[in-house]
Amino acid sequence: MESEKKNDNKKVNLKIEAAGGLAAGIIGTVIGYPLDLVKTRMQTSSNVAAAAGKTTSASTTASPNTQSKNLFQIGYSIARSEGFSALYKGMTPPLISLCILNTMTFTSYNYIRTQYGAKRGFDIRNAAAGITTAPLASVISTVEHLLKTQMQLDNINERRFSSSWQCLTTFVREHGSLRILYLGYGVNTIREGVFIGTYFYTYEGMRIKLDQIFSSRARSDGEDYFNDGNQKAKAWTIPFAGGCAGAWAWFVSFPLDCVKAGVQGQSLSTLSKTTTTTSNGIDTVVSKRIKNENLKSMSTVYLELIKSKGWKGLYSGVSPSIMRAFIVS
Repeated sequence: MESEKKNDNKKVNLKIEAAGGLAAGIIGTVIGYPLDLVKTRMQTSSNVAAAAGKTTSASTTASPNTQSKNLFQIGYSIARSEGFSALYKGMTPPLISLCILNTMTFTSYNYIRTQYGAKRGFDIRNAAAGITTAPLASVISTVEHLLKTQMQLDNINERRFSSSWQCLTTFVREHGSLRILYLGYGVNTIREGVFIGTYFYTYEGMRIKLDQIFSSRARSDGEDYFNDGNQKAKAWTIPFAGGCAGAWAWFVSFPLDCVKAGVQGQSLSTLSKTTTTTSNGIDTVVSKRIKNENLKSMSTVYLELIKSKGWKGLYSGVSPSIMRAFIVS
């Protein structure tokens, strides 16, 4: 057992894992971002609100481009009515954060799984290693998801922001602290745990099983393929396993992603209130910023989503997410 763990540790090259995560972050973001935007519009749209011609609660922001259309029609409608660049509005935060996040997640996961003594293949310790990385991953991804979601919805709301940096600085200034950037941290951490755990458990298992099935020298004893110097993994099994794992992980975690989008897609605008006070015959005008005290919690968004869309609402926008996940994973 000890020698097996040693061999497994030798395989973990943190530089290679980091480089792979960096490349995956850049390529995946550029290729998949338009599908991610379509997903967000579908998640936060409300047919009832759109039919009434007005916006309802934060978790059901109306989008005229998403009514009774498939993902390709929605993408085309957004490009036609808002311009092609709208498909990439808000891409900067995920482009930066996913490079960091993927690098950190891949390296952390590979280190932690060796500490847990996990084997390649369907080993629950692979899932546990992935879940362990979630709280730290969420520190980065929560901010990225908030800015991305607000930018993706900005064109159908107030059109306040010309850049993600303006969006970030405006929210911090208006709300008086960095805390606003972590709106939805709780639900996002749970989502990250479910997603990362499911992804790595499925990925590790599938790539071994695929090799066992298709290799000309497949071993039937279930031992780790990559510890056998005479055994080479087929090149196509790794990206295929990654694509399947990404699609399945998104499907499993998608209801949490829907709730997260509702929490982070709320209007974060603040109102200014001006009051005049008189003292010793002198009028003093005081402007005071009023924070939005009606921000919805995770449970409130969930209940409103079920009430307005039914259980199917938890999977609004799942098609572009699964397609994007398979392509970029």
